[in-house]
Amino acid sequence: MYQTIKKQTVYYQKVGKGKDLILLHGWKQDVSTWWPLVDLLKDHFTLWLLDLPGFGKSENPKKIWGMEEYTNFVFQFIKENKIKEPAVLGHSFGGAVAIKLASIYPDLISKIILDASSGIRPKPTLTNRLAKSVAKLIKILPNVFNSKQLLRLWFYKTIQSDYLEAGDLTESFKKILTQDLTNDAKKISHETLIIWGGDDKTVPLKRGLTLYQLIKNSRIEIMEETGHSPHLKNPVLFTNYVKDFI
Repeated sequence: MYQTIKKQTVYYQKVGKGKDLILLHGWKQDVSTWWPLVDLLKDHFTLWLLDLPGFGKSENPKKIWGMEEYTNFVFQFIKENKIKEPAVLGHSFGGAVAIKLASIYPDLISKIILDASSGIRPKPTLTNRLAKSVAKLIKILPNVFNSKQLLRLWFYKTIQSDYLEAGDLTESFKKILTQDLTNDAKKISHETLIIWGGDDKTVPLKRGLTLYQLIKNSRIEIMEETGHSPHLKNPVLFTNYVKDFI
């Protein structure tokens, strides 16, 4: 289904019965990332699968968006669909939106589930500073035989960044990367379930443990031999955590 909210047209799917559960996907993803979970959850929850603006079948934002804009959009989606105190499950970037949502609108939602959530930025390290220096160097190098593009591809692949694949959302991606949600996480009073892969290389487990420390009313489940998408690695175990928690 499609819906227009503040002149922004988005695609979403609604399925199931029971308590409302909103599912927010990660960067570069869409509602299809949740499909392996639908049959496992639809008899317990009314699922709202939303393509965030700029992803899947939803329109791109008409301006540069950061965490506030994405959070306010989800707020409006909940309000316009008259969803009462839903639980919110967010993966990676979607988890960051869930953190911001719980921080700014504490009365809007009931519980949150953070699936390998982004949002906590690492402190500057020698590697970070070196990466920035290399990026600046590539920028000023002469573009001989398309060498700059090849160097960029190598560099961003090496640091496992989605920058070059951000497309029309490049400026939004850059803005979001500068926004740290540490203070937002500290404000969360909701019951929070944190699910993380023990082998996550994209958002390391260390950041999940940081969230666990920051959010007072939280618990963490670590899925061993699992990377950045616990919900896809073992949907049955993942949904069991979700059902027990909600």
